[in-house]
Amino acid sequence: MADVSVTPKGYTENPDLLPTPRSQQKYGGWTWTLMMFSMNTCIPMFFLGPIGQGLGLNFWQALWGSLIGNLAAVIVMWLNGVVGVRHGLTYPVQLRSTFGFRGTHIPVIMRGLSGLMWFGIEAWAGSLAITMIIVSLTGTPKDMVTATAIRYLIIALVVYLGSFVLVMLFGLQGIGQMANWAGPIMLIYFVWLVIFLLTGQQFKGNIPALWVKKAGYFSVPFFLYLAVQTNWWATVALNISDISRGINPQKKGAFGTGLFVGIVLCQMLGTALGFTAVALTGTILPQDIIVKFAPGIIPAIIGLLFAFLAPWSTDMTANSIPLFNILMSSFKLRWKPAVIVGTIIAFFAVPWWYVQGADQYLGYIQAWAGNYGILLGPIAGLMIANYWLVHKQKVDMGALYTKGSGAYWYRNGWSISAYVSLVLTWVVCYVIAALLGQMAYIGKIPFPGGVIWYFSVVVAILFEWLFANVFKEKAA
Repeated sequence: MADVSVTPKGYTENPDLLPTPRSQQKYGGWTWTLMMFSMNTCIPMFFLGPIGQGLGLNFWQALWGSLIGNLAAVIVMWLNGVVGVRHGLTYPVQLRSTFGFRGTHIPVIMRGLSGLMWFGIEAWAGSLAITMIIVSLTGTPKDMVTATAIRYLIIALVVYLGSFVLVMLFGLQGIGQMANWAGPIMLIYFVWLVIFLLTGQQFKGNIPALWVKKAGYFSVPFFLYLAVQTNWWATVALNISDISRGINPQKKGAFGTGLFVGIVLCQMLGTALGFTAVALTGTILPQDIIVKFAPGIIPAIIGLLFAFLAPWSTDMTANSIPLFNILMSSFKLRWKPAVIVGTIIAFFAVPWWYVQGADQYLGYIQAWAGNYGILLGPIAGLMIANYWLVHKQKVDMGALYTKGSGAYWYRNGWSISAYVSLVLTWVVCYVIAALLGQMAYIGKIPFPGGVIWYFSVVVAILFEWLFANVFKEKAA
């Protein structure tokens, strides 16, 4: 369990990758649920509803898609994250039992790069909110605030990332706690704003648009929408142990309850709010909706403040840590240098080429969220099968920190079964995508998209269970 003392053998371990002691596993149900709420609630969250609208879905279809898509992701998150609760392991170390001591670098990098993309997306949204606050205070007309703010986005980005570094380095508890509340409060703010819009005479004629349906539940657009909702969490489903290892194992049910309430129910609410706000106003950017339609400058400034804090807190808990894992695991940096280097890298990951219009930004999020799951789904499936089916929920803590020998050294530090399963899963998913018409393209390169994440998780589970037996890669 997490309170077992381990002594690394054959190498010098980064202290930040040692198991979390039981004495430091303090999260209870309320704290964990609030963390999930805060991590989930950010500006891009409100784009998931309008994406469904753009695909021809109505309000209820978008809501059902949110429920199914996020519930699937939460199931995978629970199956992976329980390792963190029980054993206090970080994602890079957890991977060693699946991919081998040396084989972990590839899945760590793949997860870190996907987190980097979301880091950039969130930083764009939060930085724009900062700039819009300042521009609004100068008395700029409402219809010019967004266009004016975008010109100064780079300055706001420096402020955004600078404040991020201060909190991550020095643990400024007051700011950190405020950030934990930012997401839930922003959600409450948008509930109020949408109710305000629904009861206003200006938008009553647009309410029937909420129920217009152009695609069925078993159509390609609905499946694409499922993929967007699920892939929203496909990243964190891998390294959830990085966060869940802070949960007190004696708080039974805290982990699962926090995931369901803080992610599934929260995302359903965010989807409903985003869908409704865009249908009523015809405006896509949530920040733009706040500026143009909030009743007065003070409510607008308050809304923009939380539009900055919400993605900022999500970057702290969800998107930055996988990037730091690359630097700590593969490049042996300690926490503070990893934070500084990772934040500098994130600065260049902001989607600058999409700063000119909300439509482009929305398209960027949809294209990314709808198609990268094929890269991460198989890794999740392999980890689940390795822990639950191959090793029967047993972890040799000493072997996880032993280089050159031991149960998880496998063949020269690499798991043959994991990489054979990973490659074969990709091949099978290409075939399935071609048969289902779920193939996307990056340039001219075909790329399995849509609901292929679901198939990739299941296929990877089956392959890992099979080949771990074939290659006899089971810990004693």
